[in-house]
Amino acid sequence: METNISFVDSFDDPGPHGAGRYSEHMLPEIVKRDWRKGAQWFTVKRQHAVLILVDTLYYGKFKRYCKPGNEYHNCYSDEHYLPTLFNMVDPTGIANWSVTRVDWSEGKWHPKVYRAVDTSFELLKSIASIDESVHVTSNAKHEMQRRPCMWNGMKRPCYLFARKF
Repeated sequence: METNISFVDSFDDPGPHGAGRYSEHMLPEIVKRDWRKGAQWFTVKRQHAVLILVDTLYYGKFKRYCKPGNEYHNCYSDEHYLPTLFNMVDPTGIANWSVTRVDWSEGKWHPKVYRAVDTSFELLKSIASIDESVHVTSNAKHEMQRRPCMWNGMKRPCYLFARKF
């Protein structure tokens, strides 16, 4: 890949599945304006892997206060920890998109599952040609946020992987 960034999906979702999962227990280390959401699929460069391994301050907050259940605002660490961490400590060191394509077009709690009959050369070619990262906010506006997928300053296809096949 020859890139100097990590591929961590990180976006500002003002809705209930984004900012709505923030807890004031995260203060003072994590303020609401830094809270982010992203995909669970990521790739990190060595520098970022070491940062994740040595982090006790932010991870401790997530471990204590980011859990499923109403008491914890239905927070899921795998969707918020890395996006929030890198938004705070190295926002320019991440791509803000994942290299794994996930199809949320059905609007359900889980992504679309591709069956054998759905899978074709055309589908794979279509996925491989996507060059914009798209996020839809979980608020009532369902705002679409689009960003070009940039690799070393050039607009390129976004995805190396796809799920759920």
